[in-house]
Amino acid sequence: MQQLEKILAPIDVHNDSKEQIKAIIKLSEVFHSEVLLIYVVPDQEISVATKDILVKSIMGSLNEIKEGLIDKQVKVRQPEVIFGPIVETIVQKATKEKVSLILIGDRQKKKREKFKLGVIAGQIIRESDKPVFVVNGEKETFFSNILCPVDFSEPSKRALHNAIFLAGKFNATLDILTVYEPLKYVSRWTNINLVAENAERLKDIGMEMQVFVAGFDLSGIVYNVEIQSGKIDAKIRNAIKRHGADLLIMGTNGRSGLSRFFMGSVTEKVIREMPCSFITVKSV
Repeated sequence: MQQLEKILAPIDVHNDSKEQIKAIIKLSEVFHSEVLLIYVVPDQEISVATKDILVKSIMGSLNEIKEGLIDKQVKVRQPEVIFGPIVETIVQKATKEKVSLILIGDRQKKKREKFKLGVIAGQIIRESDKPVFVVNGEKETFFSNILCPVDFSEPSKRALHNAIFLAGKFNATLDILTVYEPLKYVSRWTNINLVAENAERLKDIGMEMQVFVAGFDLSGIVYNVEIQSGKIDAKIRNAIKRHGADLLIMGTNGRSGLSRFFMGSVTEKVIREMPCSFITVKSV
């Protein structure tokens, strides 16, 4: 993530982007980032006249956002309206412009809908090699309490590096969490004591966590280290509530999924409910 020199912000002018804009301003205040505002119109056959009217309307909204950002001393490039497949267009734009971060809103769902993370946001996370920041549109991201779940893998190392970096920049409290699932059942043909086995596993995880955290420079950072036992996605969501985290940072491992306990379903169970804003960071 480094210095966040350039941020790509796909804006949905038809939804409330207030919290997304606030996040842009806060990041720009610290990193003096250049912001690229875009709106992607899905591929469809429309007349030239209709297209001109559509572009004019969208550009009017984007320019209003641009002027508001300029008033806040944010460096903003001239907004663009781009026609094409939404996810592919955003990912390609991010790659072409060599942006440091894609910052998107969560495309707010109706309150009665169970899953709040939009399909588009989820696809961008999977397809993009850039860090993706998904802003929770229902609450402000203060960058004051950051939670970083780790599993000691390379992707989680990269996530923690970025979490430490942001915690330092925003003077935030950082909570470093690992979760392990204890053995619950063993074959009746084995001679394993579940209590003793899980106690030994907890001891090993504790030692591994100690060594893992020691590999990072946490000087000047207010941080906590926590080990939880139980269902992983539930423990992460619970930690977000207990610590009042307003930003979750997780490492991902390419397009195939997420590493170790972040593989597929676990991460989806956490982020699709949008418990807070979050950043996913791909491993190199």
